[in-house]
Amino acid sequence: MFTYHPRINNLHLCSMTNSKEAWAQVTNNSIPLDYKSILQWLINRQWTTQSIADWQTFYNSTSKTLIYDNGDNIILVDLPKLPDYQDFEPYQFTEFCVFNDLNPSLSVYCVQNLEQLRLVNTNLTILPEIKNFQRLQSLIIDTDNGVIDQHLPSEIGQLGSLLALKLSNITYLEDLPNEIEYWTKLQSLILIGIPNFNKIPDEGFGKLSQLTELRFIDLPNLSNIPSTINNLQSLQQLEINKTNINSLDLENLYSLKSILISLNPNLISLNMKNLSLVATISVTYNQQLKTMTLENLPKLYISEFYSLSSLEEISFENVLSLSTISIVSNPKLKSISFINIPTIKSLILSECELTTFPESILTLKSLQTLNMKSNKLSALPLTFSTDLPNLKILNLENNQFQGYIFQPPLIYVRELYLNDNSFTFIDGIGKYKSLSILQLNKNQISSIPLEITGISPTLTRLFIENNLLTDIQYSMVNMRSLNVFYARNNSIPLEKRTALEQLFARARKAFHV
Repeated sequence: MFTYHPRINNLHLCSMTNSKEAWAQVTNNSIPLDYKSILQWLINRQWTTQSIADWQTFYNSTSKTLIYDNGDNIILVDLPKLPDYQDFEPYQFTEFCVFNDLNPSLSVYCVQNLEQLRLVNTNLTILPEIKNFQRLQSLIIDTDNGVIDQHLPSEIGQLGSLLALKLSNITYLEDLPNEIEYWTKLQSLILIGIPNFNKIPDEGFGKLSQLTELRFIDLPNLSNIPSTINNLQSLQQLEINKTNINSLDLENLYSLKSILISLNPNLISLNMKNLSLVATISVTYNQQLKTMTLENLPKLYISEFYSLSSLEEISFENVLSLSTISIVSNPKLKSISFINIPTIKSLILSECELTTFPESILTLKSLQTLNMKSNKLSALPLTFSTDLPNLKILNLENNQFQGYIFQPPLIYVRELYLNDNSFTFIDGIGKYKSLSILQLNKNQISSIPLEITGISPTLTRLFIENNLLTDIQYSMVNMRSLNVFYARNNSIPLEKRTALEQLFARARKAFHV
């Protein structure tokens, strides 16, 4: 690897102060010029860990290596004499990096055997001579200081060996040339922070048959992803973040494994169909997204949909391996549909302002955890317990339930979270035969019925703080499995509280009233 630094023409090793002593140590060969010795030399002179790490990042043990830390501290190794970099024989270098150089030489285009070229914070523009790099496999350009034109030269399409292209913080670039169709080996395409970028050539884009990674990030003027994206049969990772697109249809991409769609302010519709290998999907903070469809995704395992403030409809169909769905903070959600979702274990459907319970949830026979906190629900379907026989954990905190606790009883539920509602009675609780944890904080309950002792074999934790209790039966001390009982901030007289605390303490149970 050859890394050019404009300030260096001769071999030297400079300490933090660029001291003459350090120069003398190297030029007099008082230390061997190999990686381990130089590293130890730096450590002995109390060079910072970060500075050493910077050099290690660029280190390469082959001959003709120049390493530096982008500042005033410089280390050069393996060169008894380092002339100006233009004088090097071009065939000797396969990697070339230019960092923080505002006046670079165009001689880089003469190094025809390059396999990797990295330009970071430099004024080196892209010329038609880039076609000379017939062996180039990786091209990274980060921060061009406005020197790259609106359009890349068409000759860039002649980089037939290119495997990876990453362009970031390019000021004026507007598009990619049609000639990208000749990048038949390209595996990774990443565009980040290009404010004027607005066009991807439809036909050429669809011919990137070997592309496995595609990331479009912070491209605020990109309003369209070509439909030819569905030709990319090798694509495995897709990320679209902070663009201006308004719709996206992904279909028949049989290698795609992960999808991340986030912070696209004008995205309205998203459809994903026939994606046979997709395992994870994340769709978040797309404020105008209204409809979303997921169909025939047999390998999808985890999906999350957060902060979609305009989402009205979402449907899942034939998603055969899905284990977890998280749909959070989507206040306009009106319709959610589940068809043939046989393996779902956990559903989070919270902060969506739902007023009625979605009946399609009752088709999720394998569901074990349901979290619907912070909605506006006031009732559950009468068939809730029989339709969801595997449900073990139910969270309905911060809804609008009132009156009596649910009947028919939820006989399979082990953990029931009902904080922040308006329940007034828990009569019938004795029939909740599987219940282990019950939380009823911040309701309007005035009494605990004696029948609660009927679930003594299972109930281990009871929380009923901030209610209207005036009494607690002494017999609750004898509930053999109950070991945590919180009933603070009620209206129980002091004498009764003191007596209860003593009884629970003797039974070695955690009681707070």
